[in-house]
Amino acid sequence: MKLKKYKTAVAFMALGLTGMVSNVSAMDAGVDLSIPKDLAMGIKHQSYDYASIEDGAEKMAMDYTQVKVPLGKFDVMDQILVPSISLERTAFRFQNTAASDQTLYTLKSQFMFIQKQDEKWTRILQVTPSFHSDTDAMDEDAFSLMGLAIWRFQSTDDSAWTMGFGANHLFGEYKPIPLLSYQYQASERLQFDVGFPITKAEYRWQSNWTGFASFAPAGGNWRVDTQNNDKINVAYSSWLASTGVRYQFKPKMWASLALTQSVGRKFNLDDSDSSQEVDVDNSGAIMFSVGFHP
Repeated sequence: MKLKKYKTAVAFMALGLTGMVSNVSAMDAGVDLSIPKDLAMGIKHQSYDYASIEDGAEKMAMDYTQVKVPLGKFDVMDQILVPSISLERTAFRFQNTAASDQTLYTLKSQFMFIQKQDEKWTRILQVTPSFHSDTDAMDEDAFSLMGLAIWRFQSTDDSAWTMGFGANHLFGEYKPIPLLSYQYQASERLQFDVGFPITKAEYRWQSNWTGFASFAPAGGNWRVDTQNNDKINVAYSSWLASTGVRYQFKPKMWASLALTQSVGRKFNLDDSDSSQEVDVDNSGAIMFSVGFHP
C-alpha cells in the first residue's frame, strides 16, 4: 500500500466530513453531543505497511492488537479505584533480511486511583505492573513497574490544564516522561487537546458520528529469547499522525476507523554487549477499534 493511496483516502474522507458537517440535523437538539473519552473497554487493531530499514532493501511491517477490559469501579477511602487489564500483541514481519518474524506480547494490569480534591483540582494516580516478552524469555527484565501521576485543573467551564509525569515504554526504552496539555471545549461539539505527548481534535457533527485528528507516540519494549538462547531487548518507537471517524452504534459504544502515517520510526536491538538502532522509513497504517468510550 503506497503513501499516495493514503493521501487519496484522507482527501475523500475530508470531503465526506465537510459535506456531513454542512448537513447537521436539527434532530440532534437535546441529544448528548459530548466528545467520547478514550477507549476504556474493547479491541483495537493497527496494521502497518512494509517500509525500508535504513533506506535499504530490507523491509519491515507491523501489526498491533490490543484487548482492554476494566475490572470494576470501587470506592477506596476518599478515592475511586478503577482496575483494568490489557493484552497487547505486536507482530514484526521482515522481507529481504535474515531476521526472523517476531510476535511479542505485553500484559498490563493497571490500577487507577482518582481523587477529586476540590471543585477545580483532580488527581489521578496509575500503577501498572507489566510483562513484556516473546513468552520464551521470562527473566526479571521481562517485567517492569510503570507509573503515572496526573493533576487536572479546571481553569474555566470550557478549559482545563493537565500536568504530571510518568515512567513507561511509550518511547521504546523505559524512561520518565513529562505530561502537559491544555483542553479547550470550543463548543458542545468540538474539543481540542494540545500538549505533550498527545495532541488531538475531535468534532461531533451528528449524535452518532465524530471526526478526529491526532498526533501521538507509539512504542514498546520486549524481552526476546534468540535462536542461540541469548536474551535481548527489542525496542520500537514512532509517532502517529491520524485522521478518522467514529460511529456510535449503542450508547457509549463506538466503532472507530482511522488512516495513519507513522513517522520518526526506530527499531533497536540491545543485548548485554552491544546495542544496534536502525531507522525505519515512514509507513501508512490503518487503525480500527470497537468498544466502550465513557
